[in-house]
Amino acid sequence: MKMNISYIRKIRQSVSILIIASFLTAQISPIASAQSVLNLPAPGAMVTQSTIFVPPMLKGMKVDPQQPFQFDFILDSGNADLEQTALREEAGKLIRYFLASLTIPEDDLWVNLSPYEKDRIIPSEFGVTEMGRDLLAQDYILKQLTASLIYP
Repeated sequence: MKMNISYIRKIRQSVSILIIASFLTAQISPIASAQSVLNLPAPGAMVTQSTIFVPPMLKGMKVDPQQPFQFDFILDSGNADLEQTALREEAGKLIRYFLASLTIPEDDLWVNLSPYEKDRIIPSEFGVTEMGRDLLAQDYILKQLTASLIYP
């Protein structure tokens, strides 16, 4: 009986040490941040203006009268010199944006990185979409650029 109790204590101690070590490791080095995942500038970093850029954008859509769920999207490639696979990926992203804007109520298509409204960042339904994530990133860059431009 004593052997079982000491064995159980050693297992509990080992598990406790493992949990504490993993907790401390997570506190010291976070796994990933939005800046590293989305290639965003670090908070407080100076951001400069970029050159004029016309991005690819959806210009229209054709609907087949015989098959109403068959769409052909018309894409303007802008002045982005993208290869075929990169252009196809960008077109897919734009189509997902379009479909997200159709399915999410218009009143929920917003983002807000105001430090005064920390509880109103993004609606939950919009936050799970790629469009919501990218709009948050653009709002972050806009605030970084504005701060950089008005910095004395």
